[in-house]
Amino acid sequence: MIRPLAAPASPAVLARRRHRFYRRLLALCLLVMLSLAFPQTLSLVGSVSYLLITVLTTLELSGCLAGGVGRSWSDRLFLALGCTNPFLQLYWLLTPASQRLSGVPLLLITTLFIGWSLVRLVRTLGREPRATSPVVAGAVAGYLLLGLSGGLVLSVLETIEPGSFLANTADGQAAIVRSHPGANAESVWQLDFARINYFAFVSLTTTGYGDITPARPPARMASVVLGIAGPLYIAVILGVLINRFKGPGGEASGD
Repeated sequence: MIRPLAAPASPAVLARRRHRFYRRLLALCLLVMLSLAFPQTLSLVGSVSYLLITVLTTLELSGCLAGGVGRSWSDRLFLALGCTNPFLQLYWLLTPASQRLSGVPLLLITTLFIGWSLVRLVRTLGREPRATSPVVAGAVAGYLLLGLSGGLVLSVLETIEPGSFLANTADGQAAIVRSHPGANAESVWQLDFARINYFAFVSLTTTGYGDITPARPPARMASVVLGIAGPLYIAVILGVLINRFKGPGGEASGD
């Protein structure tokens, strides 16, 4: 028996689903950032929240928010990347710190998946008729997601090539990745990557405090890419949303 195709969702239903997605994504990103502020007590919360971010973006950006009745080949490929990413994160976190190459698959998949996710997020925001508060929340969430993903990529680089990032101190330079207090750093999970994530946002915002230096060529190039991606995202998202702050008649949006 041939099953009939499901009817596409109405525009109002799709709009409500997109707005829920923006709010949830922003809440999870803020939760990860809170865990980075208190890495000794909220490290598990941050890791779980980041996995939830991956699951949320995979489910919502794999064609569902566009309102179609089926997924294209690109939607299926995006879905496959998103489903693979959490398993690679867990594999990387649970492997011994001495196995440096365990993060290579995660580095490649995460870079491709997050870049594609941001492109799809910007396209989804472009479907909004007005720049309401949920839409602005989605734009902010995309920027935070870019910084958090950059922190993950830099953290993986540090485990692949230790000493990629060094802290500038009065006594010279020192490693910035250490184990949590009381841990022997037998696995990647027991390492503290809070300072690398901090450096990722410093690079993303092109602030440049100078307290941390990328010491290896891959780390330097990754920092340069983050420094370019941050202003580029802001420019693109402003171009998408600027006209949506006004209604059809030229009046400012009320929400």
